[in-house]
Amino acid sequence: MDNKIKKRKIIIEIATKLFVERGFHGTPTSLIAKEVGIATGTLFNYFKTKDILINEIFMEIKREQKENILKDLDGAKTSKMKLKKIWNNLIVWGIENPEERKFINYFSNSNFISDDTRTEINKNYKFLLDIFREIIKKKGMGNTNELMLILNFLGACIFTGKYFHITKEVYDEKISDEPFEKFCKSIDLTDED
Repeated sequence: MDNKIKKRKIIIEIATKLFVERGFHGTPTSLIAKEVGIATGTLFNYFKTKDILINEIFMEIKREQKENILKDLDGAKTSKMKLKKIWNNLIVWGIENPEERKFINYFSNSNFISDDTRTEINKNYKFLLDIFREIIKKKGMGNTNELMLILNFLGACIFTGKYFHITKEVYDEKISDEPFEKFCKSIDLTDED
């Protein structure tokens, strides 16, 4: 890895931490540069504006999250097995990456994330839409709002993960099975589906 790539990675790591701690407006580029150990002007050689930096961080985290979500997904034979794998992988990713999880939570619905970034992220998560479209087709749920179904799944998953953050319990798949199974039951998704 060359020095420019390493420095960019360091900038993203430090900026992520600062944005989580201080918010967008509380994190001037001068502070990011100081914490990284570079001049503010040098920071702009990597990211032309603070808005570009925040969007790059968001996309970087979402790419990493997606890679982790897809781990071992190829071995899942049914839609339910795929969703279960995604569920567990997403919760474990959130536990293992607390700063990134907080960043995503903080900035997901903010105006700082551009429409272009959101469009790019949505393209990268098409695999989830494909899984739910398959479920909707198999279950004859023709009038179902795909996005609402996906958001219900992700919401249940994220809040299950939040349980482990709040209680500080070690992740136990058996504990997360209950809300997962309740979600599956709500759409009549069986082990065979």
